[in-house]
Amino acid sequence: QFTYGITSDPLIQFSVAISALIHDTDHPGVPNSQLVKEETGLAALYKNKSVAEQNSVDLAWELLMEPRFQELRECIYTDQDELDRFRQLVVNSVMATDIVDKELGAARKSRWNKAFAEDVDETDITEQQKIQ
Repeated sequence: QFTYGITSDPLIQFSVAISALIHDTDHPGVPNSQLVKEETGLAALYKNKSVAEQNSVDLAWELLMEPRFQELRECIYTDQDELDRFRQLVVNSVMATDIVDKELGAARKSRWNKAFAEDVDETDITEQQKIQ
């Protein structure tokens, strides 16, 4: 069995937990398609793409970057590379909650098939990715 580092990587685990907490931050209560149809300011800002999800990430990220959360940030990441990786993990996790977007859905399905294909050659999987 392989988990591709999910269970052994604390940053991934924390990113998924944070993403679950923030994924509906400031959600307007209507689908993205309605926001686009009504030509809302948010829809324009996010170019009609995963409007509620992008807004949630932006608002939560702004909050996390406030000075009062400096100590929390120091616990999450220690350098720019870890910050960049954390942000990418959060963005990807929250964007994955937009289940209506066909393009995102196709990308998710492709990544899933690549990661969990049954004919995976074990020589292509690093030791770090294996569960012992």
